[in-house]
Amino acid sequence: MIGLVDCQSFYCSCESVFRPDLKDKPIIVLSNNDHWIIALNPEAKALGLKRGLRFKESRKIIDNNNVVFFSSNYTLYNDISWRVMENLRNLSPQVEIYSIDEAFIDLFGFKNLKVYGEVIRKTIKKQTRIPTTIGIAPTKSLAKVAQRLAKQMEGSLLLETAGDISRALTITPVKDLWGIGSAYAKKLELAGIRTAADFINIPEWVVKKEMTSVGWLLQRELKGIPMAELTVEVNPRKGIISARQFSKPVKDLSIIDEAISYYAELAVDKLRKQACTTNFVTVSLEAFGRARHASAETTATDYLPDIISVAKALLKKIYSPDFEYWRTTIFLFGIEPVSGKQINFFDYNSSKKGYLLKKVDEINDKYGQHAIHPCASEFREDWGMHRNYLSPNYTTRIKDFPVAQTLFNK
Repeated sequence: MIGLVDCQSFYCSCESVFRPDLKDKPIIVLSNNDHWIIALNPEAKALGLKRGLRFKESRKIIDNNNVVFFSSNYTLYNDISWRVMENLRNLSPQVEIYSIDEAFIDLFGFKNLKVYGEVIRKTIKKQTRIPTTIGIAPTKSLAKVAQRLAKQMEGSLLLETAGDISRALTITPVKDLWGIGSAYAKKLELAGIRTAADFINIPEWVVKKEMTSVGWLLQRELKGIPMAELTVEVNPRKGIISARQFSKPVKDLSIIDEAISYYAELAVDKLRKQACTTNFVTVSLEAFGRARHASAETTATDYLPDIISVAKALLKKIYSPDFEYWRTTIFLFGIEPVSGKQINFFDYNSSKKGYLLKKVDEINDKYGQHAIHPCASEFREDWGMHRNYLSPNYTTRIKDFPVAQTLFNK
């Protein structure tokens, strides 16, 4: 049996972990530069707010209903996500992280799964203060169906018997099936296939012909035939992108230079966390009506100063003082594991570079991202993202750690 654990309203839940005063209050989280609503809890949805609405255009509803709003704090969300996943690893022998707030878990051999599903939810809630729902079924696709229904109940749901599965498929719209895009959903509905139960009754050869092997695999999974195993190993990314929109148009090369250095630092941090090196660096620069990019091949490296040097050289090739720029991006490609890196006999300082970066990583892990960094990548407010409603990094920055106080009656 496979379980799918989903964190409820994850970004909003993270914001309320250290704010008990926010219990039952409507909460929304905003996009980069505080432009759009990207996450909201059920209380905010009940007011008519939706994901994708502009923040400014929604202020009347927000202000009239005392909606609490935050800038997106990905440092906080990633750390709490890690804590949730670590707790899941203590509850299951195998965990496949599906997204920042979802994970498949192996429940083979566990008894009384209905009770154990609640044990998992209560443990995660106790250890992290994050509410979850869980769907348990014989296959990944059925676990996704179960989780969707469990989310409506704000609890856990076990699909174990044929009757359980049949009832769940009958009330699941075909458009809500995992892997069914809007085009296929529309095509199926026009053919009278409106539920998951209808979908599994289509002849397999028809599904394979009309929807390729992907649709066929989904259909077999919904029939209770496991076709997709848990993937515990995390495959390195083929490319890493670090990009931000400036808070206002920028013309000064020195400011753009600082920005690309800062974004290079963010990209290399991701690169090093997956123990990889890069062989290609691309930098792009966008102005209104103009976009330019330049690329360079490098010796396989994860050394930040070298990557910054390449990025700054590429930036000079594409920069023009005649334009005001609103976005810059750095791409790292040709990603390969450090273990597969070929030795460069002419780089006599490679061991020293490795030792230096190891110490930098240790300091940043302890005191927070960007605690120690190259001078070239100094973050400045005149080009950085607007995050005017950013919450503290409660779990990763010492100065933001919550302080417990006890009040004694005299």
